[in-house]
Amino acid sequence: MKISEIEVFPINIPTLMPYVLSHGTVGSAQSVIIKLHADNGVFGIGDTSPSPTFSEESQQSVVSSLTDFLEPAIKGMDPFDIEAIHLRMDEVLKGNSFAKAAIGIALYDLLGKHLGLPVHALIGGLCRGEFPLLWPLMGGDADTNAKEAESAVKRGHRSVMIKVGHNDPQVEIERVAAVRKVVGDGFVIIPDANQGWTPQVALQCIRGMAKYGVAWVEQPVPRWDLDGLARVRGAVDVPISADESICSMYDAMSLIKRDAVDIVSLKLQKSEGFSRAKKIAAITQAANVPIFMNSMVETGGNVAASLQFAASTPNVIPYSAALMSTLRLQDDILMEGGLEIENATIKVSKRPGLGVELDERKLSEYAVSMPQLRAAGS
Repeated sequence: MKISEIEVFPINIPTLMPYVLSHGTVGSAQSVIIKLHADNGVFGIGDTSPSPTFSEESQQSVVSSLTDFLEPAIKGMDPFDIEAIHLRMDEVLKGNSFAKAAIGIALYDLLGKHLGLPVHALIGGLCRGEFPLLWPLMGGDADTNAKEAESAVKRGHRSVMIKVGHNDPQVEIERVAAVRKVVGDGFVIIPDANQGWTPQVALQCIRGMAKYGVAWVEQPVPRWDLDGLARVRGAVDVPISADESICSMYDAMSLIKRDAVDIVSLKLQKSEGFSRAKKIAAITQAANVPIFMNSMVETGGNVAASLQFAASTPNVIPYSAALMSTLRLQDDILMEGGLEIENATIKVSKRPGLGVELDERKLSEYAVSMPQLRAAGS
C-alpha cells in the first residue's frame, strides 16, 4: 500500500457568536480538510484549524505547505511507515505543525479503515469510553459570561473555560466571580489568559481569582517566557497550565526541566498529530504532569481525532475535555451521527479509523477558494 494523492479542502464555518480572546475576536473555524489516498482505494481524513494569532500558521500557509511541500515529499511512501513519514516531512519543511498534523491524523484514519480498527486500538487501546465536555464562555464581559455559564449548567456541563487576559485585572477577577456565583461550588472554572499577561499582572489576577476556587489558570504569560511561567507557578497556590508554550516533545522537556507547569494543554494540531502527541504525553506522564485535552475553534474531524487520542492516553484528565468545538459552530462537515454527544458528554467511537465520515455537500458548501485565501492573507 502506497500514498497516492492528497486532496486539500479549505473551509470556513461561522461560530454561533463571536469568541473573545486576549489576542482578538474569532468569528469562524478556518479549517483545512484533507483526504489522504492510498493506491488501494482507501483514504484517511485529516482536519486542522490554524490560527495566525495562535501560531505562525494560517489557512493559506497550511494549504501551501500541504500542496507544495508535504504531498510531493511523502507521495509513494507506505502509510504504515509513520515515523519515516514524519522525518521526511521535517526534512522538507521545518515547523508548520498544523499542516503536518493534517497528515499525521489522516494516516491513522487510513490505517484504521484499512485494518477495520478504531484509531485508539492502534495507539494504546481504550483507557476510558467517554468524557464530560467543558464549555467555553465566548463573551468578554461578566454579564455575558454569567448568562453563558448558567446556560451551560442547564445543558449538563460541569466545567467552563473563561477567556481572560484582555481586560484590567479587577475586571477579569470580577468576571470569574460572576461565573462562580452562577455555577455554585464544585463546578470547574478554568481561566485562560492566552499569553495575555506579564508575570506581574498574572500574579495580581491569579491571586484575586484564587478565592473563587479556579481549577487552574492556562497560559498566563507569553509562550516564550518559560522563566516567567515558572516564576508565576512558584508564587501562587493555583495550578498553572501551558498551552501555546507546548507544541513539541522538546517543549515538554523544557517545561518539565524548569518545573514551570502543573498541567499541560494538548492539541493534536499543534503537535503534528497522533505520533508526536503520544511522545509529548509520555514525557509528561513520566513527570507526573496530567494533560488537559484542548481544542482550537475547529471542525469535527479533529474533534473525532482528539477524542481517539484522549481515550487512549492514561494521563489525560478524565473529568473535563474541550471536545465540544462543533457545538459552538453554526454547522459542521461531518455526516450526522459521527460524534456521539449527549447530556454534555462525548462517547468514544469504536468504528474503524476516526469513526466519522465527511459530508461532501457541506464540504462543498463551506469551501473557500484560493483567491479568497489570498485576499484574507493580504
